Amino acid sequence: MHIYLDESGPFVGYQTGSIGVVGALVIPDGNVRRLRRKFARIRPSLLKEGNEVKGRLLEEHDVNRVVRLLATREVIFEVTALDLGLHTEVGVLAFRQKLATETRAKLSAFPEPLRARVVEAVNYLDTMSPQLFLQALTTFELIHRVISHTILYLSQRRPYELSSFAWVVDGKNRAKVTNWENWLKFYARGALISLSQRNPVPMPNPSSPCLFDYTFLDVFMTKQATGEKSLDTGLLLQNFSFKSDTEMGLEFVDVLTNAIRRLLTGKLQRDGWIDMHRLMIHRADETYIKFILFGPGLDFVRAAPYAAVVNEGFLTNGKPMFTRRNDAHDQKSRVA
Repeated sequence: MHIYLDESGPFVGYQTGSIGVVGALVIPDGNVRRLRRKFARIRPSLLKEGNEVKGRLLEEHDVNRVVRLLATREVIFEVTALDLGLHTEVGVLAFRQKLATETRAKLSAFPEPLRARVVEAVNYLDTMSPQLFLQALTTFELIHRVISHTILYLSQRRPYELSSFAWVVDGKNRAKVTNWENWLKFYARGALISLSQRNPVPMPNPSSPCLFDYTFLDVFMTKQATGEKSLDTGLLLQNFSFKSDTEMGLEFVDVLTNAIRRLLTGKLQRDGWIDMHRLMIHRADETYIKFILFGPGLDFVRAAPYAAVVNEGFLTNGKPMFTRRNDAHDQKSRVA
């Protein structure tokens, strides 16, 4: 499968309405050919910057055309939003320092060949702008959730797609991969391992092989001291690249991610987002748009200006995580 990532919003400005969003679109490899053929029919009519379809240029009707096209092809869209109006730069800088300090305290646990690169990565973290730091944290959270949801969802429907995870991030410099992008690629593996330790990727024990099929994940498994195999989430990021060329998957995720930010800031009307839930996995205990906050709980969403839109469009009728058979088999399982 291919997972395309893009961001929308500058991740700066600690005031009401300043919202940064990172989105990920999972496209099963088996659906690419037909999806490309279908997209070719509508792409000529979509507004572009140069030769690239850009979500910020599309009106509601065209955003919805893209959404409905994707809804027929078994894709999965995940998105994480950060409301900067609920943060301060002082708080963000303190959190960055805390993360750097905690990582340095763990340096002795890293293998010697890797330790020098970790030191370099932490030193870079010290100088990183709050803007890029917040975008990185939002991206790490999103990647972890994409992996958790994708494995659980596809292991019941298309387990063969789990044999390959190709991550493609929208690059910002056509001439080269930036220092921050190189840092993100390296640091993401450690961040994902840490997130998975706190919130393990859900892999229910199947009572029969047909309920959950994880056999195609064997290439990402490592043997523990006990002799048992476990999922090495770091290996899932081996195929991780940045691209600036025009590519169908990047155009799709740009449209979707930009649409989420526009609806949260009141700049995309209902006709543009009303079908987006069809691309997203239902979870019973939270909205399909994931909000993260460095501080108190998430009750703020209920009182936020975008609360009505989120509650109307992103609480119900998403993709069921479990097949009907598995839902009956394990009512206690819950998506992370």
